[in-house]
Amino acid sequence: MTDFSANAATLGYFYQARFALLRLLQAEADGEMSLERFDDIAFEEAGTPTQLLQTKHHIRRTASLTNASTDLWKTLRIWCESVLSGSLRPEETILTLITTGQAPLDSAASLLRPENRDVDRALELLSLVAATSESQTNKSAYEAFARLVSEQKRSLVSSINIIDSSPDITDVHQQILKELRLTVRSRFLTLVAERIEGWWFNRVIEHLSRDSRAPILAKELIDQIHDIQEQYFEESLPIEFLEAIGPDEADLDQSDRVFVHQLRLVMVQEPRIRLAINNYYRAFEQRSKWIREDLLHVGELEKYEGRLIEEWRNRHEIMRENLQEGSPQVQMQAEGRALYNWVDTQAEIRIRPKVSEPYVMRGSYHILANQLRVGWHSEFLALLGRVIQTTP
Repeated sequence: MTDFSANAATLGYFYQARFALLRLLQAEADGEMSLERFDDIAFEEAGTPTQLLQTKHHIRRTASLTNASTDLWKTLRIWCESVLSGSLRPEETILTLITTGQAPLDSAASLLRPENRDVDRALELLSLVAATSESQTNKSAYEAFARLVSEQKRSLVSSINIIDSSPDITDVHQQILKELRLTVRSRFLTLVAERIEGWWFNRVIEHLSRDSRAPILAKELIDQIHDIQEQYFEESLPIEFLEAIGPDEADLDQSDRVFVHQLRLVMVQEPRIRLAINNYYRAFEQRSKWIREDLLHVGELEKYEGRLIEEWRNRHEIMRENLQEGSPQVQMQAEGRALYNWVDTQAEIRIRPKVSEPYVMRGSYHILANQLRVGWHSEFLALLGRVIQTTP
């Protein structure tokens, strides 16, 4: 396979998935969809397909859906074989071929468009091609078509809709944006669409990996849209790094290990240090993305850090008061660990009221600890100078 054909095939898969998303957005709220079960895309009711869709994407729009088109006959072969096996009853199923190619005037495909249909003439043209064409590529399709009895051929062709000159993969994305405009603020439309598509492609992968046994529900998509768009309200922010895994400690830059030294000063053990690195990484990436996407108000992050520092300072001073002059190191470590335990298990200081994911606050505290603006040991500033200087 050439690089061009490989790229075309890959785009074809993405087109199928993206077009499926568009169709589910346009479906009724109780719609059920499957991919690669009954066909490329299928709408179902109680496990029975009610509409089958084949998608054909071409990088160049010069592709022509002639009477002997390979795209057309590949699709017909699939549907013919399903009729012959008894798995498809065309009189009960809408069959749709969606292609970025174009059907020539007076071709069979042009006569099966939803508007101005002529089923008799289309059937006549297809039957003629199947009987006279010498195409080896289409041979198996012609043979499958020929095995149908007259009533089956007519029933099949009557059920077919050809949607040619369809939007390509880029234009389908624009149509998805159009569908979302009624429910999403225009300022956040692109960001919400990106996250919905990200969820959708993961959902399709999950669906296919389970052999497509359970359909994807329109309700799932609706719920996901609501969940995502609510994160862009005034009292919320999108949470996108919930499952992100931070680098190993050895892979951290020296300047990014200060918060780890802070934890070791109070004898926090390795499993919790691993969790702390994850929280540090997630918060750093999340905050950076909020800034890049201009989702924070002017000075909002600085004010949030000020609140974190103020609450830390109150508790840090209480801890220092509880320690007697000359307290043993073990006691200072225990008190410092208790202060960190409060951050790790009890504190709930949110940047916005509905941003409840703990990694935002925990990781922000680690970012501040990395800058030596907060610390857990009562003498962290004095001790860390020596620790950092002696770290290879």
